[in-house]
Amino acid sequence: MRKTGKILAALGLMAALVFGFMACGKKENGKDTTSAGTTAERTTGAESSGAESSGADGETVSGKTEKKIMNLGSMGYFAAETMDPANGWDGWYMMYDGATETLFKLDENITPAPNLALTCESDDFITWTITLRDDVTFQNGEKMTGEAVKKCFERTYEVSDRAREQLAIDSIEADGQTLVFHLQQENVSLFSDLCDPLWSVYDSENSDYTSAVYCTGPYRITEFEPYVETVVEKYEGYWGGEPKLDEVHLITISDAEAITMALQNGEIDLAVAMATSTASVFENNPDFVVDAVTTTRANRMYYNMERPALKDVVVRQAIEMCMDRDGIAASLYNGMATPSWGIYADLLPYGGTEGLDLSVDKYDPEGAAALLAGAGWKDTDGDGILEKDGVKLELKAVTFASRKELGQVLELLQSELSAVGIKLNVEILENTNDVVATGDYDLNCETGVQAPTGNAQYFINMMLVTGATSNHSHYSNPRLDALAAELEKTADTDRRTEIIRQIVQMVLDDHAMTIFNHQKMINIYSSNVKGYSTHPSEYYLLDVNTDIERQ
Repeated sequence: MRKTGKILAALGLMAALVFGFMACGKKENGKDTTSAGTTAERTTGAESSGAESSGADGETVSGKTEKKIMNLGSMGYFAAETMDPANGWDGWYMMYDGATETLFKLDENITPAPNLALTCESDDFITWTITLRDDVTFQNGEKMTGEAVKKCFERTYEVSDRAREQLAIDSIEADGQTLVFHLQQENVSLFSDLCDPLWSVYDSENSDYTSAVYCTGPYRITEFEPYVETVVEKYEGYWGGEPKLDEVHLITISDAEAITMALQNGEIDLAVAMATSTASVFENNPDFVVDAVTTTRANRMYYNMERPALKDVVVRQAIEMCMDRDGIAASLYNGMATPSWGIYADLLPYGGTEGLDLSVDKYDPEGAAALLAGAGWKDTDGDGILEKDGVKLELKAVTFASRKELGQVLELLQSELSAVGIKLNVEILENTNDVVATGDYDLNCETGVQAPTGNAQYFINMMLVTGATSNHSHYSNPRLDALAAELEKTADTDRRTEIIRQIVQMVLDDHAMTIFNHQKMINIYSSNVKGYSTHPSEYYLLDVNTDIERQ
């Protein structure tokens, strides 16, 4: 169904009218870094300005004000490789830093709202006109103009495969504080897509992306060591008011035990994306807040269909049947995850499994063994490993260390598969990027958000469409590709849901990947932290309101 006439007069109307059409992760890096000790030790608390002693909330006895510094720790959430918002997923990590912002920002209901842009309107879903705020400056003091944003987006589009995958842009025009997007095809969700941190706004002409990048957020990056620490300081010219903190250190910590201890010892003030097992350590302690929020994050298994054994759909289905999803959610995730037999979480209008035909709907290792035997997989040499047509069922599974539950899932699956004649070798790596790039894996256990902007198209285009940048199963289904293209230009709510459900059914029928649960985001912080709450999109962390009141 195609809408005609002027659709949107302002973004508030747009959200109400259009977001209903769509309803409402990432790579993860765990590269070893520093433990909290040395880094946090030199940054915890306020840096002295020369006063002999200090009083409450940053005031020294002599009346001089100390710098208000806050320390954040995570195992994998501060994993930017560069200071370039257009590089890979680095814009996402830089948004955690409070450095980057987008034209539109998601509210607590995952609905787009004005941010750096005020309005967005279209007559035909191909040409979109966006009006920018007139009071925003980059962190070098230069004004954010339509021309500056145009150049920024053109650069992002040029250097990022993911940008071209997400939006089919023909050209962008700028006139004063107005941007006009000319798309190659209809896209009913441009305003939602532009909430993705990939479309962060930065001064592309004056940033060098190594020593300086000038964005629009409340905090400016001053020190950057990949996978170790990012230091930001407040940008006093921020359009949204004066940031509460003077300086923030975002520190990568090597393991769950170290980050737990660092939080308990006060070496860090806020721990991001904590392991589910850590919640019980802090939940009854009044000195800490356990902030666990349901998001669209999914823990999933890719099957590399370019590998001989995984070409057989029966093998993929048998592996699924050996995953004890209920037990994994209850024990490994301590009840902080919901078992999944579909693709999208129940909280999404198009999520859940109602009305779907599930070929795998329970933990059934005996059924898996029978399925494999029926397909001709046999242990002919007595080594306990099934084979067929010269192909042995000995598989390599990879995951990364910063999400320890994923490694535990693979180790549990290793035992289950052994019982049915599949040998699984598990490799837990600091970083899976190189292995994934070379295709040297059979199974890839990962985590990521599926609909951070509320739009189902995000996950479909990134993970399921033929040749997509994060399609680690190397899955290809021409019918799915055609439906994905139709979804991009479909505005009618009911038809969009119908298309999404058809795509989900195809993925389940083809056993292209397994979403084994949907996990809560767990952030734990000191009760001294003020003005902060975990956002269900997982895009936002440090903002102008984040504060700390030290005792």
